[in-house]
Amino acid sequence: MKVVLSFIAGIVVCTILYYSINFILPVRAMTEDATPDPSSDNGSALSKLLPDFKKIYTNALQMPFQKAEAKITDPDIAQFYRELMDETGLAPSTANKTQ
Repeated sequence: MKVVLSFIAGIVVCTILYYSINFILPVRAMTEDATPDPSSDNGSALSKLLPDFKKIYTNALQMPFQKAEAKITDPDIAQFYRELMDETGLAPSTANKTQ
């Protein structure tokens, strides 16, 4: 009998705590009709802190091939290597040079 009464009392206490916390700290999702505060646009501010991963990835992928191309002395092999890099997309494009 004590166990049943303790269990029911625990449920009552937890329910009271749950509703009192929700009343004190109302945390609800923003509805559609609510207008967001433009001064708290944290999304764009945080995205400016991140590095440009695409640029880092392409540079890391292209750099070894560019270094190898610089060491080729035979013009025929250099031309073949350049064509191979252009066909595979490993050659630096003009869009990457302007950025």
